[in-house]
Amino acid sequence: MLYVIAVVMGYFIGTNAMVQRRASSDIGASFANPTLGLLSALGGFGGWFCILPAAYFVGSADGSGFLQGLLFCAASLGGALISGLFQIPGINYLFSALTLFVNIGLAVLVYFITRA
Repeated sequence: MLYVIAVVMGYFIGTNAMVQRRASSDIGASFANPTLGLLSALGGFGGWFCILPAAYFVGSADGSGFLQGLLFCAASLGGALISGLFQIPGINYLFSALTLFVNIGLAVLVYFITRA
């Protein structure tokens, strides 16, 4: 279950990275709403700051170790690679703006799962 959460977190970060690259490279492809643009810009930066604490929680759980936290990070990188395969053009911009909130929620979920 924890590694599925890692893949979902990585998927949102990968989608955010693709949208940010597209918005910065193409003329007229940015967000019409400046608030969504700001949330998207913060999502890529803050997304990895949600994955790293979640990997720490996984690694410090009872019976786990450093390798489990490293595998959590590897699963999130796999999710970022999967995001390149599953493109949803209209929804990607919304996913990009929601990345920060989704990853914060999933990091909190990982904390409660590992502490139970």
